[in-house]
Amino acid sequence: NEPGSNSQNWHRDGPKEGFIDCFVPLIDLNESVGPTAIQPGTHRTTCSVVGDNNDDEGGNVLVPLLNKGDVLLFDYRTIHRGLGNVSESTTRTLAYAVYRRKEESSTNDVGDVHNFPAAL
Repeated sequence: NEPGSNSQNWHRDGPKEGFIDCFVPLIDLNESVGPTAIQPGTHRTTCSVVGDNNDDEGGNVLVPLLNKGDVLLFDYRTIHRGLGNVSESTTRTLAYAVYRRKEESSTNDVGDVHNFPAAL
């Protein structure tokens, strides 16, 4: 995300079991560049995504501050969001991929529906 960007709303990348998000930061992350916040365990729930850009309080929220080249893996049903970038000039850059189980690889019925809505 670009400097001055706002936090994303809480979301899931998709609804189907068997997919894993993989984030690899290409720079060291700190609070100012907008790291990814996750709500652990929410992949096991069917609750609707609630919360707005200011709702980081009162729940089980983790904000891992990863170093360049670290890997963050999580079930893509996990509720998460990118936080706002309050830095003056640093763009948060990361490599992003979605992996799925082999038995899911022959179907094209779902993908990363949050970041790529055409996958629906």
